[in-house]
Amino acid sequence: MLDLPSPPVDQPPAEAVAPLMRGLDVLRRLTDADGTLALAELARVTGLARSTVDRICATLAHLGYVRLDGRDASLAPPLMAVANACLDALRVPGPLGPLADALAAELDESVSIAVPDGDDIRFVHQVLRRRALSISFRVGDLLPGEGSAPGIVFARGVDRAVDDQLVEPGLIAVAAPVRGADGAVVCAVSVVSHTSRHTARSLADVVRGPLEVCVRRMEQVLRGLRVPPQPVAGVVGTGVLDGAPVQSLARGLGVLTVFSAARPAMTLSEIAGAAGLARATARRALITYEHLGYVRQDGRAYRLTPRVLGLGCAPLSRTTVPRIAAPHLAALSERLGESVGLSVRDVGSGESGEFVRCTARVAPRRVMSVDIGVGARLGVRVTAAGRVLVGGAGAGDGVVAEGPEDGLWSVAVPVRGTDGVVVSALDVTAHRGRGEPGVWLAALRETAEAIESELRATSRFVSVPAG
Repeated sequence: MLDLPSPPVDQPPAEAVAPLMRGLDVLRRLTDADGTLALAELARVTGLARSTVDRICATLAHLGYVRLDGRDASLAPPLMAVANACLDALRVPGPLGPLADALAAELDESVSIAVPDGDDIRFVHQVLRRRALSISFRVGDLLPGEGSAPGIVFARGVDRAVDDQLVEPGLIAVAAPVRGADGAVVCAVSVVSHTSRHTARSLADVVRGPLEVCVRRMEQVLRGLRVPPQPVAGVVGTGVLDGAPVQSLARGLGVLTVFSAARPAMTLSEIAGAAGLARATARRALITYEHLGYVRQDGRAYRLTPRVLGLGCAPLSRTTVPRIAAPHLAALSERLGESVGLSVRDVGSGESGEFVRCTARVAPRRVMSVDIGVGARLGVRVTAAGRVLVGGAGAGDGVVAEGPEDGLWSVAVPVRGTDGVVVSALDVTAHRGRGEPGVWLAALRETAEAIESELRATSRFVSVPAG
């Protein structure tokens, strides 16, 4: 995959916001590094003073977009609000994603949807088949235009393009354009495989019929797509900006999150009102974004470009529930001084036939602590986590139970996905003589809500595995 193209080398406009440009560069460098860099390395690759990097990262951490852990900075799930605004405003992955998913299931191959990003292409939807030899494209990844099947579709205006190991040896793909109501190409859908399963020619033959049907259905959806405009309301609370070390960076980033499917194009006044900014402040932010290629002007209106997805989307789009939960588990364990963990249902072949599997665990350093390792399996009936997972939506606010062995007890609460379905159970397990159920339940619910909030932000347009 290509890194996000470097910002233009020409002199920025006089009204561009320098702190915003520096903050965007930090986010881009973290994205290029797959999400994490040491602060000292960030200073080196950006050419900024370490004190400047520290202030930028403190601002990003204040917004929730970055986590600071000692000497490292890591992209955090709330940053997906920026990518979600872009994906929503593109009006492509939301309505067309389910059709791509159905095509992948029919062919048992990976399927992608891509849009043009300058001369290159950027992925906006991915459905991957899990195999030992798997495809690692992510939502937000960039590929060269003429070096990929979707890129050939856009560059040459063809109705079908074949990538015969252009991107990487062994990788093959077939892509077709999807046109909107005006006949212009909106996106390209591609089927991706590898040479251990097909040749480029055999893949093209196998997918021809299903791909053509999928494209026709996608075009029907686009022709019938009607998203009524919504009143422009403030979506960026000014309270979150209070206390940010670099106010101009915090205010400028808020501009990116006001776009949506209902408002894919907005005027300066509408953007300023939605972001809660003075018109002059919003204008300077838009001048900065347009210079860097993140925004384009269409008459009096502004639109986000797919380049916005280069600000953290790719590394964050391939996360899991345990990764999202990890810092919250660490904080909860330190707060309670006990072992806390995350579990999912794991149907097995034992006597009961059903188990829970531990997907994450944090234990404090003490003489006597619970030792349940990641991957450990326990019967669903002997833990509070198991009872939560068996109970599903009926699990209520939590379960208190004995076990998983004599002398232990546990308290667990559900962690729900965007559809309200229980995806994991969060528990604290300890010696029977320690802890109070009410205190632990309150702390668990608070932590579960924090995990669910980040899960909602991350999983709006991408699938987040529970384990």
